Amino acid sequence: MSGAAAPGGRTGNGTEWDYVHTPRRMRTTVLVLAAVIILVHVVWAIILVRGDTGVTLGIADQLAFVVTGFIFAGVLLTLLRVRVRAGEPGVEVTGPIRTRLWPWEDVVGLTFPRSSYWPRLELPAYEHVGIWAIQTFDGADGVDAMSGLREVVRSYKPSAADPETVADR
Repeated sequence: MSGAAAPGGRTGNGTEWDYVHTPRRMRTTVLVLAAVIILVHVVWAIILVRGDTGVTLGIADQLAFVVTGFIFAGVLLTLLRVRVRAGEPGVEVTGPIRTRLWPWEDVVGLTFPRSSYWPRLELPAYEHVGIWAIQTFDGADGVDAMSGLREVVRSYKPSAADPETVADR
C-alpha cells in the first residue's frame, strides 16, 4: 500500500497505523530485475549445453544454473519488504532483513538531507536510520510520501517534524 493507510487499517496484532508507505518504483524495478535474472539463468542453462565448448554439461548442471538464478532473484525480492509505518506505537521501519519499531520517546526528528536518496529518522545520541521506503527516485510520489509521514510525526511529536529544530539539536 502506498500513502496513508485506510482508516481502521490494522495489522495482525491489532495495531492501527495512521500512515503506511512502500516505494512504488523500487517495487516495480525489483520485480522486473528478478524476472530478468531468472530468464538469463534459464537461457544460460540452455545455451551452454549446445555446441562444442570442450566442457560436458548435463541436466544437473542446467538445473544448477536455474536454481542459482532463483536464489539470486529471491535475495533481490527481499527488497519488496521495504516499508515505513507510523502511528500510535511509534515509527516502524522495515528493511530487507528486519523490522524495527521506534517509540515516539526515541524519535528525535525526521530529516531529508540534500545529499541523500532517502530520509532519515533521527534518534538519540546523534544516531539515525535511513527510511528506504521514501526515495528521491520516486519523484512526486516521494514528496507526497514525505509530506504524509511528516504530518503523522507532527501529530504525535511536533518537535520531531520540524527539520530546522532537528538540525539544531
